[in-house]
Amino acid sequence: MSNVVLDSGVFIASVFPETLTPQAKQFIKQLQTNNVILHAPALLRYEVVAVSRKAVYQGRVTAEEGLRARERLLSYPVTLHFDDNLLKRGYELATEYNRPTAYDSQYLAVAEQLSCDFWTADERMFNAVRLRFSSIRWLGNFKVEA
Repeated sequence: MSNVVLDSGVFIASVFPETLTPQAKQFIKQLQTNNVILHAPALLRYEVVAVSRKAVYQGRVTAEEGLRARERLLSYPVTLHFDDNLLKRGYELATEYNRPTAYDSQYLAVAEQLSCDFWTADERMFNAVRLRFSSIRWLGNFKVEA
């Protein structure tokens, strides 16, 4: 079995309607069909809950829809990673790539530790690190099959 790191944006786009929703849905389905093991920092769980709540607060979805989205996001089978070394490495990567925060760099640290691809829905993040972090992939480049 192979491994892949997905950021919260990929998961979120698979549940909430966004520009990359078709890619996110098909990509995750393809990974699951091929028994790829999904990985992320433990931060993922907090991010998807926060986004679900924010969507309700902003009136983009009803309270019931927000709860359903939250449950769907939390039900994805993802191996979560958390330790001080990853936190420290995430900070180092944020510094190395001149990123304003270390949140997204936590995903980079997990991908680096596992020596696997990292897929992101964040095009700015992708563009900022792609020349030096060769395992990063942008969801927008995933071709949706009709």
